[in-house]
Amino acid sequence: MDQEWLGKIACDIESKHGANVRKRIFGDLHKTPEDDGSVCEFFHRFVEGMDELDDYGFLTDIMAKHCPCGHQDFEVIIKKTYDESKTLEEFAERLKRGNLIEDLISLDGKVLTLTKHPFEKYGEHDHNGLFTKGCHCGLASHAQKPISNIFCHCCTVGFYGKMFKNALGIDVEVVFIDSVIIGGKSCTAAVYLPPKTVCESGDEHE
Repeated sequence: MDQEWLGKIACDIESKHGANVRKRIFGDLHKTPEDDGSVCEFFHRFVEGMDELDDYGFLTDIMAKHCPCGHQDFEVIIKKTYDESKTLEEFAERLKRGNLIEDLISLDGKVLTLTKHPFEKYGEHDHNGLFTKGCHCGLASHAQKPISNIFCHCCTVGFYGKMFKNALGIDVEVVFIDSVIIGGKSCTAAVYLPPKTVCESGDEHE
């Protein structure tokens, strides 16, 4: 498990809810478990502990803020495609037509909906469970039953928000929609794109 990533989340939780809460949820992060059974037990203690805090907005924010994942190649593709497209419709269509960022894509106005393919399309986790074929996250795929959506703000809001911000150079609102480990059909998020307009001279403005 990624001790540095978990440590950042634990530190934020301790800052607001105290050291005892941190210890109850995370235990000793210097001794994080490695075998599948212990990792599964840790994961459920972690997500259930967050649920018990009843602090949804704070917890979803820190999960998104500390997302450790990134994809620089996709960021380059998004920037190039966005800059070369005259409209959001063209931008979405080009991403969709070429499967350029490997997601299912649809556009409604300025809202770009992105749905990840099941993880089994790209590889296999080295453990078995209910969600190992669908969930991309090495930790969350250990889940043995559906959970709340707090954790998934990392891989949806955090991942897409960081990727589009790096690509477009501005903060982009991202909204969680669904994920397989909450019992949903897919891992889906909505990205609220900045508008693209073309003035009469043909110059592009954003």
